[in-house]
Amino acid sequence: MMTLYWPPMTAALVAAHVLANVVWIGALLSETLILGRATWLTDLAEIGTLARRVHTRLAIPAFLASLASGLARLLPARHVYAGMPWMYAKLGFAVAVIVLHHVIGARSRQVASGSARAAYGTWALGCLTFLSAAGAVLFAIAKSTP
Repeated sequence: MMTLYWPPMTAALVAAHVLANVVWIGALLSETLILGRATWLTDLAEIGTLARRVHTRLAIPAFLASLASGLARLLPARHVYAGMPWMYAKLGFAVAVIVLHHVIGARSRQVASGSARAAYGTWALGCLTFLSAAGAVLFAIAKSTP
């Protein structure tokens, strides 16, 4: 008979956090690509509504899952993480992604209500989101390598 192995809770929380981040960042990047097309289309409300759906149905739930799993992993061991300088850099990049999440969501709301101007520069928001997420990943991996 085969024995089923369950990973420890900390590994499960890290896995949930990483998966939620993959969905979250992917949704934000998709949203910026959709919004970037708005300047080329005549029906702003339709493209804005699509971007809004990506935001509300993917980005927001994934953000909340990432936040919950990250806090569940961080809070019990906060005294340990407080002494690790890389964690402050990682959290700084995470805060940047959170700010961008709100800016991108506001832009999609504005495009959905007919503002073509709100679509301009969303490619830059996508680039900043990618770079901020990459920074967080870099520090998360750097802490575990010798």
